[in-house]
Amino acid sequence: MARKEAKMQLMDAMHAAGIQISNVSEWCRTHGVDRRTFYRHRARALAEGQWRPRSRRPKTIPHATPEPVVAEIVRLRAEL
Repeated sequence: MARKEAKMQLMDAMHAAGIQISNVSEWCRTHGVDRRTFYRHRARALAEGQWRPRSRRPKTIPHATPEPVVAEIVRLRAEL
């Protein structure tokens, strides 16, 4: 994962410095990045201003215990 982040940060740094990647296929082959990944991350970096790693944590947890149940459990344990 650290290597992928380093490659994407290199790509972002090149973009920030104004360096144009004239041959994307060659750059991807040299740095071991899939072309689709390159274009996806470049679009994200352009949209957000710079590339940053995102959290892989899910936005929702459908099987999580509902909050009222958790509160009741905590209350009952506090009584013990």
